[in-house]
Amino acid sequence: MTDVLARRDRALTPEETEELLRDRLGDGVQRSVLEFGVFTVWIAQEAWVAAARTCRDEPLLAYDMFDNAFGVDAREEGFDYVAILYSTSTGNRIVLRTRCEGGREAPVCPSMVEVYRGADWMERETWDMFGIDFPGHPSVSPRILTVENFEGWPLRKDFHLASRAAKPWPGVAEPKEMDDEGNIIEREKRIGDAPGPYELDKVMGEQAKLANPLPEPPAVTEEGEEVAATAPVADRASDSGQVLASDQERGLEEEQKLRHEADVELSGGEAEREPTVDEPASDVADQGESAIPAAEAAKKADDRRKAQAEARAKKAAERAAADEPGDDPAGPDDPEGDA
Repeated sequence: MTDVLARRDRALTPEETEELLRDRLGDGVQRSVLEFGVFTVWIAQEAWVAAARTCRDEPLLAYDMFDNAFGVDAREEGFDYVAILYSTSTGNRIVLRTRCEGGREAPVCPSMVEVYRGADWMERETWDMFGIDFPGHPSVSPRILTVENFEGWPLRKDFHLASRAAKPWPGVAEPKEMDDEGNIIEREKRIGDAPGPYELDKVMGEQAKLANPLPEPPAVTEEGEEVAATAPVADRASDSGQVLASDQERGLEEEQKLRHEADVELSGGEAEREPTVDEPASDVADQGESAIPAAEAAKKADDRRKAQAEARAKKAAERAAADEPGDDPAGPDDPEGDA
């Protein structure tokens, strides 16, 4: 049981590991480096498979697990291939790295499949993305991450993804939507249209519609005239990144309500009044409007206050004139006046 449990006290240090590999492989070990807690050893191509077998079979190393592998684009210098090995008995991890022969035109690296069967899939992915061939591999084709008629190697630094605009992406085109007569239905894409047939797509589409509501069509009278909508616009979703549509209108309504209450208190509690001559009925009706700009609302409020002040002054003058002696229309002998 102790042979399969990770025990750090049985693990070799990076210096001891390099010394052991140099003793077994000689000049096959080129150099090593310990960075960010990762021990990396550069191996020559001719000693690549021997290094993997030594790491697996040497009891002091016991790297029995093929962890991961990938390619590295070294630009003008070609390509590197990196294999990561893990030891389940010591808990150590080592990185083997080699420079592929063949440059950028035909990079090759000996396959590790005969030592680690887990290298099969990783080498196929590396060939699919970088174009690195692996002699000794059963078959790196067919491609598994791209389609068979794909041209180029997507993870190379000289592969321009902008070429998709000039050349269509290969693959099967999505079927067109057709009517009962076989005619293609062209639909205009709108916010909230579900991109796919799955439930998540439908939910995301509904959220997009809530965050971006469409304006309601204007009402039409019997004579065919359009009536401007006075109802406030529906609130937008809280996560849409936009200010609530009716916040400004609500603020104006609140301001006008406070001003109206103040005017009612000054006029002696007149909660409701008829429009005066100096104040057209349209101005009184405008008090309920909420979709006017702030500047226009402030100007109308000032005009209303002036008109109200003039109306109150006129009424006060009329009351004062009625209270003066001798102006009572009913005389002392008038029975109605006595009553």
